[in-house]
Amino acid sequence: MILVMACCRGGWAQSPVKIDQRSDPLVRSLEALYVKSMQIALSGDLDAYWRLRTAASRSRPPTLTRELLPLFAQMLPPLDSLSFVGLDFNGRSARALYRWSRTDMTRYTVVVYLLEQDTWRIDSIVVKTDRATNGREAETEKRPAPAPEAAGSQ
Repeated sequence: MILVMACCRGGWAQSPVKIDQRSDPLVRSLEALYVKSMQIALSGDLDAYWRLRTAASRSRPPTLTRELLPLFAQMLPPLDSLSFVGLDFNGRSARALYRWSRTDMTRYTVVVYLLEQDTWRIDSIVVKTDRATNGREAETEKRPAPAPEAAGSQ
């Protein structure tokens, strides 16, 4: 569901190969690219950061400056703190899905990589949050809201 939603820009001309092992060489190399991009972002080197991103990603939000780049990088957790869910790969593009380790909500990060000039580059990083569904929350959702007059009389 999230993988399909994340990026349809490049399309999928062929059926994607699904990789579910974080130890796979492609996953490891793409994760190394992501880690390097976050290290560069934390340093504020905007030119080096954009060399690791696709040309198309430069025109999409967020608009980053040297001052904002480290703040952007700090908003994302390190990949090694996330649970790897899987990677879809079709030869020219790859989408990696990670699940955040949180109990109060379900949060995913999708990193889209594209081959650009025969070099893997990061095209997008999307964070998707779903409300947690636990017993207490589900019970609260089922209860009707009190009528305005009943709420005021208490």
